[in-house]
Amino acid sequence: MSRTLIVTAVTAEADAVCAGLMGSWSRGRTRLPAGPGNLVSPDWDRQLLTTSTLGPYVGRRRGPVTVLAAGTGGPAAAAGAATALAVAGAAGQPFDLVLTMGVAGGFRGWTEIGDLVVADRLVAADLGAESGVDEEPVRPAERISEIDRNLGFHSTGAPTHRGNGSRSADGAFLTLDDLGLGSSTVQPEAALTSRLGLVLDATGRRVITGTVVSVSTVTGTERRAAALTERLDPVAEAMEGYAVALAAQAYGVPAAEIRAVSNPVGRRDRAAWNLPAALASLRTAAAALVAHPEGLVAQPATTSGAGSATLGGSPPHGGNGTR
Repeated sequence: MSRTLIVTAVTAEADAVCAGLMGSWSRGRTRLPAGPGNLVSPDWDRQLLTTSTLGPYVGRRRGPVTVLAAGTGGPAAAAGAATALAVAGAAGQPFDLVLTMGVAGGFRGWTEIGDLVVADRLVAADLGAESGVDEEPVRPAERISEIDRNLGFHSTGAPTHRGNGSRSADGAFLTLDDLGLGSSTVQPEAALTSRLGLVLDATGRRVITGTVVSVSTVTGTERRAAALTERLDPVAEAMEGYAVALAAQAYGVPAAEIRAVSNPVGRRDRAAWNLPAALASLRTAAAALVAHPEGLVAQPATTSGAGSATLGGSPPHGGNGTR
């Protein structure tokens, strides 16, 4: 039976996933019109949730699925995922698939709170280098009002955007690809993302497939949200997916990312967040996955010769879409 590692950032996300694994789905549900059978949990879904020691980490396991809260941000998530993969492999029980799951910010026009997102492209959005010369003389440091600071504007107004293509509102941005240092993009195997989307459709939640950006600093201004939209046209923003995918790639294991939207990306406004709704969607997503283990089966990982790293050999990214 295929073994799956689900990596989350924080315990609250892992709790929601584990709650789904414990079985929100019951017999008597209607069958899907096409695809992965009915919503009946397999026999192993009725087992008890147990702890699983993975080096210094403690995961929670139900049948072939192990859930690990590895920590917030790319470095912590990659360390946890790599350790889990190494320990499981050494024990003769390697994982066959790695999923990053958790809450995320959603970009306006693509998502709403509570939506589920399946990444067909994972991009390290702020991993690279700024480049170019200042297009305007550098002004002496001025005091910035609090409201302008929150909006990301200087007291003298927003800088004029003269860029296009890969240029952001802050000037030229060079990706790892531009710098010849690797790739800032990972693409999951297309058939895997398609299967995951089909399984999640059974939840009744809206499912969006598209680019999910991984950032080291969460977006907190409309200005940065607009720059990311112009450069990458993402549907959601999180912190761990790209790093976890690289860890999985190092062990030749396919990876994918599923997110539940908790807030709009833009000006930081905690009053606009709805974590309970996102965690409820995350729990529902996990329940659907555990009811359809065939949706977790993926092809062996490969690496493309140029451009982005590819898990399982998907075609080039052809843009975002809604399901």
